[in-house]
Amino acid sequence: MAKRRGFFAEMQHQARLQEQRQRQQQRASAQAHARAAREAERSRREWERARAADVRHAAAMSALDAKEQARLHHESRLAEVELLNAELAEKLEEIDGILAATLEIDDYVDLASLRQKIEHPPFDRSDLTEMTPLPGQLPYPPEPVYIEPPAPVGFGAMLGGKKRHAAEISNAHTAYWQSRQGWEQAVAQRNDAQQRIDLAYKDAESRRMQNLAAAREQYEAECVRRRTEVLAANVRLEKLMVGLQGREPVALEEYVSIVLGNSVYPECFEVEYDFRFNGGDRELTLAVIVPHPEQLPSEKAFKYTKSSDTISSTQLPVKARKERYTAAVSQVAIRTAHEIFEADRDAVVSTLSMTVGVSTVDPATGLDTFIPLVQLATDRETFSRLDLSRVDARATLDHLRAGVSKNPYDLVAVGNAFGVRG
Repeated sequence: MAKRRGFFAEMQHQARLQEQRQRQQQRASAQAHARAAREAERSRREWERARAADVRHAAAMSALDAKEQARLHHESRLAEVELLNAELAEKLEEIDGILAATLEIDDYVDLASLRQKIEHPPFDRSDLTEMTPLPGQLPYPPEPVYIEPPAPVGFGAMLGGKKRHAAEISNAHTAYWQSRQGWEQAVAQRNDAQQRIDLAYKDAESRRMQNLAAAREQYEAECVRRRTEVLAANVRLEKLMVGLQGREPVALEEYVSIVLGNSVYPECFEVEYDFRFNGGDRELTLAVIVPHPEQLPSEKAFKYTKSSDTISSTQLPVKARKERYTAAVSQVAIRTAHEIFEADRDAVVSTLSMTVGVSTVDPATGLDTFIPLVQLATDRETFSRLDLSRVDARATLDHLRAGVSKNPYDLVAVGNAFGVRG
């Protein structure tokens, strides 16, 4: 039996899964779960700290320390049990409330709300859009200045001063030109270093521009892809809306898949569907696949045994497990019919023909098989007269003259199962 969930149905299904998780976090049972989890974590941390202290101070540990460690460990295990019981209670509550969970929800899907908008993230590559910082200019070495020795004056000029002055001028010239030669070399080295810096800057800026161009090209390609996907999805949606107005079977089936995709069941009780719509008879035929009974929790409660330091569980009586499974299967049948009729505001579907069952392996043949547990045929008018907030689902099936297995838990097929020869 194939799972029917199209593009929009999967999108809605994932959205409803997220909403379910959010609702679970707000429920009182979730609050108890959170408190138990925090207490378990706190006790565990305290126990681990005490245990670490025990390792560090094993030689000096007193009898009082050992007693405190035992107390903390005991509290940790009790908190763990409390957490397990809170989780179990939440699972059982969700299974028992399969029908009630959908009654407060309007199952109609406004297809126009599924129309997507083209939204592009900003081009965020500041590492490429910002220019490479301009390099600074290296300083020039100070240029040497020739200073001529002062000429002798007075009596000194008469006693050979002119000759000495000429020698001083010659030495000054020599020193100046030597300094200037060193300065010219330093200037040349500075210019070479500056040129290397400028070239490195140009190379870095060139690479930045190339990378920026490549990044912009990739961004534009992604924008085109997003635009194409959104436009294609919206075109599919418009075709679906037009087909639904024309009561086309394919369009109605797609709409039903969206409605049922919104129907999120407990994680331990997932439901799948296969269906087809007969436009001439305006009848929707469904196969609803429910979990195997073994997938439901079988525990009644968890407990901690101090003497053996173990956590064990007590099992629910078989009678209680059978009653819960039968009630859950019955609720699935009523819930499915309710969701389809409520969502179909244009009354395109006049009647439902539904089989609820389990996909399993036939122990006799080893082949995959589908075991029908409930067979229900009903019409919109009859179903609309029910007050589902006050019914017992199993009794409602009897009222609707549905075929129900005498023992769903043991996978006993419904009496008028397909394939049984008269």
